[in-house]
Amino acid sequence: MTLNKEVKAKIQAGKIFEALTIAISEAMELEVTTIYTSEDLDQINSSSSESRLYTRFNLLDGTVNHEIDLKLIDNPVYDELQRLHIEQVEQRQASLIEKLTSLTKMRNIFTNSNLSSEK
Repeated sequence: MTLNKEVKAKIQAGKIFEALTIAISEAMELEVTTIYTSEDLDQINSSSSESRLYTRFNLLDGTVNHEIDLKLIDNPVYDELQRLHIEQVEQRQASLIEKLTSLTKMRNIFTNSNLSSEK
């Protein structure tokens, strides 16, 4: 996960709790794009040099969007390409879950730390 300027500024200002809150909210979206070039797929006959499978998950609103290049659907290797894309999506999902778990734990530590120091 790449930190944006706002998160970096919050960290530099010592506002770790706010930085973690922003990072968690931004981590709620997952995008996976699998691009196949003509060199990868001899069977694709088109003027375009690449085709793609694209998946976007938004965990906050529960939406999932898929885009599939129409040239791929009729391609004899489509099933294999789809399987590879699904593997990439599953790997990114697992990574996202790990990151969100870590961010949530860190946020809870800071929350509990702040509550303890206020007593």
